[in-house]
Amino acid sequence: MLRSQIPSGGSLLLAVLFLTALVSTPARAVTLTYWVGANEKACFYTNVNQIGKKIGFYFAGQAGGNFDIDYTVTDPRERVVLEGKAEKQGDFVLNGNVLGEYSFCFSNEVASREDKLIDFDISVEDEVRAEHADASSPESSEVAKDDMKVDQSLHLIASGLNRVERDLKYFRTRENRNKNTVLSTQDRVFFFGVVDTIAIFAVAALQVFAIRTFFSTKTSKF
Repeated sequence: MLRSQIPSGGSLLLAVLFLTALVSTPARAVTLTYWVGANEKACFYTNVNQIGKKIGFYFAGQAGGNFDIDYTVTDPRERVVLEGKAEKQGDFVLNGNVLGEYSFCFSNEVASREDKLIDFDISVEDEVRAEHADASSPESSEVAKDDMKVDQSLHLIASGLNRVERDLKYFRTRENRNKNTVLSTQDRVFFFGVVDTIAIFAVAALQVFAIRTFFSTKTSKF
């Protein structure tokens, strides 16, 4: 189960995503998009109830600052498993060697004004292995082989889907970052356009003032 320290307004979305994740195999996964406010530390949690399960952890900065974030992953014994500073993206697979609750924290405490949008997911392996029959008889051996083939095929399909999902997330991240770059460029072009317009009017007004001053000065001499 995944829980998080987020405002109550996001609890409904989190619950819906969690229920959707329960029906997926071979891993429970919850994908979230979260704004980490300035000077904020947001933590999310997942539970490992069987030693040896795999924990997948992926995140990518989508907006804010340089798309970077500090992160820390700790195990149930409060030992730091992973950590990084000002990272834009990460994709990790951990071994759940300790039973209990693992925490995944994002920190934006360095930034004083910039909120940052983080897209991430935390998945826990939840595979149900087929219990092979006793291989003492030929029939049982054939059944075991068939089950193994089906199991391997399912793993290949799941692996392919995971690669497709990662590629889609990468393209989404690139699209968001390029969009932010375009919007930032538009804002700068607009700002410099306004400055140029003001400068042109100021120079024109200064020229008119200088010409009027010049002719009024010459007229006063006569």
